Amino acid sequence: MPVPLLLVSRCQTRFHEDMSDPSNDRHEDRQEGWHADWQEAARKAFASALDAGHPARITADAVAELTRPPTAIMAIGKAAAAMASAAIDAGGMNANDLRGIIVTNDENFTHIAGMDCYASAHPVPDERGIVAAQAVGAMAQSLGKDDHLLALISGGGSALLPAPATGITLAQKAVLNEALLASGMDIHQMNAVRRLFSTLKGGRLARLAHPAKITQLLLSDVPEDRLESIASGPFAADPVPLQTAFDLITQNRLDRLDFVAQHMVAIKAGTVDQPVRPNEPEINRVSSHILASNSLCQRVATQSMAAAVPSFMTATKQALMPLTGDAVDCGVELARLVTAKTRQGNMFGIAGGETTVVLGDSDVGKGGRSQELALAFACEMAETDEPPRRWLVLAGGTDGRDGPTDAAGAIIQSGGPFDLLAAKAALAAHDAYHYLEARDQLLKVAPTGTNLGDLVIVIAA
Repeated sequence: MPVPLLLVSRCQTRFHEDMSDPSNDRHEDRQEGWHADWQEAARKAFASALDAGHPARITADAVAELTRPPTAIMAIGKAAAAMASAAIDAGGMNANDLRGIIVTNDENFTHIAGMDCYASAHPVPDERGIVAAQAVGAMAQSLGKDDHLLALISGGGSALLPAPATGITLAQKAVLNEALLASGMDIHQMNAVRRLFSTLKGGRLARLAHPAKITQLLLSDVPEDRLESIASGPFAADPVPLQTAFDLITQNRLDRLDFVAQHMVAIKAGTVDQPVRPNEPEINRVSSHILASNSLCQRVATQSMAAAVPSFMTATKQALMPLTGDAVDCGVELARLVTAKTRQGNMFGIAGGETTVVLGDSDVGKGGRSQELALAFACEMAETDEPPRRWLVLAGGTDGRDGPTDAAGAIIQSGGPFDLLAAKAALAAHDAYHYLEARDQLLKVAPTGTNLGDLVIVIAA
């Protein structure tokens, strides 16, 4: 019979006791301190991770090391404004002497004197993105061999800069994107397909800017920090062979869409350009440097937890699964993994990546992938026959915003308020926000102005 989550903590021991000793169950009336201590440790670790990826500071440090000042700046992504401003200040540049363009989302939009600044839509592209993409392409083409372009690329750049391939409309790209998200492909596979339907991604911006020298500084929000997948690689070569990308299209039946099949024919006929391939001359003029990534955030969070854990319990760092696929499925799988690992002793773990939430036409709820993951984790723990005696899960987006909400995610722990039926109903309606808000379980932080993927922090004993 499932154990109600409200009852889980009744047999729990004090957080600083030796929890391997069953005799400590007699201390159940002294357990309250662990709630605050675990919350503090997890929140501090999350905050440390966000600070490590602060776009302004790390950009300033990188620009200070440039041996050749840029003559032009192109900033694309959620952190574009912060990165551009930091680059100008750190390099002692006069914005009026620079050619500069910024494309970012509405929330992070800031006008910088001397720069052409564009606000575009994320995650669903709009016509403003088309206008911005045209301006970016025109600027790239205006550069000559004596120019040095500083390209500042961050998460969200792919949606913010839509530039459909010849013969493809923005509406068709939106349809393709929905089909990609529903396909089950990972981010690298999806981007391999997306690059075939663009005029700027897959190194094409580098092709337009050639023969200018290009230095790109990147904030990575993708697994393995692959250059071709960060904003779909506008200044990176596409290493995926054309036939492999075609195979992905056919295997996932994307060619059922008439415009996809027609575009494949056009590519084979050579009437539309392909992405830039490795070792082409355009790429030889590009120097790339990843300044921050989800893996960096994970390392910093792990260091913070390792420093905090000895103060409240003896625990072992455990490797967790990457965050990918459906958010609810990921939360369930993560809960089962943590339950199994806890049988070997007290543990904490950090996971990173990016899950997905696919909404139906009738879904009108409010929430985000991190909120759904955390709530699904809690539901699974409630229905597990032998869950950990106590646990905590924090799930949050490094941009400080989870979906279209003012929360970064959620933080839930055993012994807190929980209603299994209401939680499941909230997940089914994609309305995790209102469920969590009513129980003070939303994780809220200030917007960070960047996006380095999502983090999950788990403590269990």
